[in-house]
Amino acid sequence: MAALTMLGVGHSEAIDHWNNNAMIEAGGRRLLIDAGYTIKFALRDRGLALSDIDAIFLTHVHADHCFGLERIGYECRFQHGFKPTLYLPPGVYEELWEHTLKGVMGQVGEGPAELADFFDVVLLGDKPFEFEGVRLTHFQNQHTPEKPSYGLMINDHLLFSGDTRAIPEVVNRFSPEVILHDATLSDWNPVHASVQELCESYPADIRSRMHLMSYEDFFEEHRTHVEQEFAGFAFQGQEFSL
Repeated sequence: MAALTMLGVGHSEAIDHWNNNAMIEAGGRRLLIDAGYTIKFALRDRGLALSDIDAIFLTHVHADHCFGLERIGYECRFQHGFKPTLYLPPGVYEELWEHTLKGVMGQVGEGPAELADFFDVVLLGDKPFEFEGVRLTHFQNQHTPEKPSYGLMINDHLLFSGDTRAIPEVVNRFSPEVILHDATLSDWNPVHASVQELCESYPADIRSRMHLMSYEDFFEEHRTHVEQEFAGFAFQGQEFSL
């Protein structure tokens, strides 16, 4: 049975629950949703190593979502002799390689290198793709203005929002049974949905299916309120069937 596990649930500033990254397991293989700078620790907590990862889907280019790719690329190539698959939605490749990873991965002992020397790069178009029978539909969310940033609808069942403000039009279009939604516990944020914004943007029946992720370390102060208004917080190591 396919499942999604939250490897980490923390906000970019959080230190207690690793970066907000997830993993799909299906058919004996593993697909990461993002790989931030804490990914090696997060996998260790699940008894896994970087070499246990077969593929990665990147939602967007921010450090807590992509900086772990350097370590995955180096270790898989030089220690384990294989290239994981890297799924990149439209507009992400140039930001990732030219503006982020090239400075640290563009030159190796053998000479100049490209992203394709470390990963089997798959540039996605607008259509859904599959991983071991799991259907993944990527959609543009509402994160940093003018920045390519995506969420995923998985098996027409679970919506993973990625970093975003409220996206009620997307949620209404897909009608997911389970929702993992970005949330900040601050009163307002220009690129993340506050709890108040979520309450104002989604009716109670949708919020009852919504688990909040990518939150700050002081989440316990908000736990009672969140559990009254939503399905609750998503927790590190929590598994959701697909």
